[in-house]
Amino acid sequence: MTIMVRQQMICIIAPDWPGEAGLSKSVSTSLNKLFCDVGVVHFASIALLPAMSEPQGQLPSLALELVTEEGVQPYDLLYRLVTHPSDAMWLLYDVYWPGGARPAGQRNQDLIQQLMSWHHVSDGGFVGARDRSVWQIKKERALLEQTRTAARGLKAQHGQDRASFALAIARWAFNNPDLEWASEPAPRSFWRGGGASIIAKLAYPAVIIGLWLAFVWLIGALSRLTVRADAWLFDRSNSVVQTVSYAANQVSGWLMGVSGRFLLASAVVALALGVFFVALPALFASFRRWLERLGRELDRPTETWSSLSTYAAVWLVGGPLVLIAIWYVVVYTFCPHFFRSTVEHWMPAVPGWKQLVIGAFAILVLVAIGALFSRFNRLLRRVSDWFYHPREDDVVRAQQVDLSIEECEARLVGRTAHMISLTDMRGPHWWSVWWARLFLRLVTLLGRVFFTEGRLGDAPGIHFGHWHIIDNGCRFLFYSNYDGDFGGYLDDFINGASSGTTLFWRWTELKRRRPAANGQPAVAEPRTFPPTRFLAFRGVKCELKFKSYARDSMLPHLYHFDACKLTIDEINQATVLRDALFGSRNDCNDDLIMRAIES
Repeated sequence: MTIMVRQQMICIIAPDWPGEAGLSKSVSTSLNKLFCDVGVVHFASIALLPAMSEPQGQLPSLALELVTEEGVQPYDLLYRLVTHPSDAMWLLYDVYWPGGARPAGQRNQDLIQQLMSWHHVSDGGFVGARDRSVWQIKKERALLEQTRTAARGLKAQHGQDRASFALAIARWAFNNPDLEWASEPAPRSFWRGGGASIIAKLAYPAVIIGLWLAFVWLIGALSRLTVRADAWLFDRSNSVVQTVSYAANQVSGWLMGVSGRFLLASAVVALALGVFFVALPALFASFRRWLERLGRELDRPTETWSSLSTYAAVWLVGGPLVLIAIWYVVVYTFCPHFFRSTVEHWMPAVPGWKQLVIGAFAILVLVAIGALFSRFNRLLRRVSDWFYHPREDDVVRAQQVDLSIEECEARLVGRTAHMISLTDMRGPHWWSVWWARLFLRLVTLLGRVFFTEGRLGDAPGIHFGHWHIIDNGCRFLFYSNYDGDFGGYLDDFINGASSGTTLFWRWTELKRRRPAANGQPAVAEPRTFPPTRFLAFRGVKCELKFKSYARDSMLPHLYHFDACKLTIDEINQATVLRDALFGSRNDCNDDLIMRAIES
């Protein structure tokens, strides 16, 4: 499922770039014409990636970012770009083929093959304005502008009567032959359309589990049928066919038992987590406040005695509980008899209702300890101040922005902003790469199935964000096209989707690196990502450290293309107007029309 999202965002990294450190105006103009004519590219950018710190003397790499419509395969995209009459791609990459002219067909084929060997499908990505082509975005924007113009002429005839005003605008739209294309509802994928209910999203893993169980059962059923058919047809027993079928039947039965017990054990663990993190906070305000304080302490950006003691306490209490849960799932799944005997040995010989009372009492004791601790802090203010006083400086220095980055951001003021970040993977690389890819696939899946309306968690305004693990797992390349300014963009992640951001950035660091060219930024002071706790806590909550880290990882772009030049809100607003204009007449659609034309 995630490959469709990831293929929308590719990066072509041409190593050992022998060309100039900038692009000529003619190349930029040719690229603009190329991407406009092809019509499937939402965003594109070009940047120089500094050479790795070792060995010395390496040349930089030229990175071309391409963000396309859903369903366009990388080869098909490159074929369209390379064979375009403008020869813009050849103008960009001709430095790799010095030595005179060649037949256009052979030249194009060589370039396509080379670009395919250099291209990287994103390891993870998020799409904000889903299910919209470049053509659709432009046409819907034009529809919005035409509707606003028509509304100004109809306003005087209908005054404050909203229903008749909206009806008049809808009639104007229906009677306009140029708007016939908009009479069909705007296309929506399953996950963003009518089928994307919570039940459907939860049913997706249930269907996968059901298919697995059906497959295992079918193997057993076929093996039993084979044994009976062989005995009936040939009147024999203990044949090779029957031996193999018996073995397949036993394996099928074992897999069915293991799968069932694993699902049951996982359900019990999920229920326990739901009780602890959902039910108890909903029932008891004191427990909810204690849980919130626990999260704040783990996320505290500066280390204090309170956060340190909370961290140690979670290890002391949570560590054994996690090990017990893992032991329970594994042993119950594969060795149910041993699990049963162990539980019977350790469980007290009392009725079940008494065991539930003991568990509830233990929870109440923990809540009471937390309440007493909070009361103790209020009574002993001086001790409390010392307990919460930072033990370390928040940041060594404030963030410093390279002049080349400032110039790039200044050129994009009022347009879709763009960010390129290049960091190094922590060692051992295989370990960091495995975990980073795991969490990137997870955020890609969540973005496709759950966060389908232009928001990633609580972070709005992201058009496309994508991550690439490059250079044989040594470096981590991140692109983002977003609305607003850089400070607000990072604040959205710090205050909203902080856990997800921490999960896949924590495996990175900044090593010393030389600038890719004169006038571009270098990294003079190596550092690691801000310290994290339990993978998802702290990290980006260390605001100044994180912003300084992000700023120092940034690279300037040499070229940037934006097909539509609209914000996420403007894109969504135009789509909503299209559906409201040509949908059924009701108060909701009338209200949507009014909002669109008056905003």
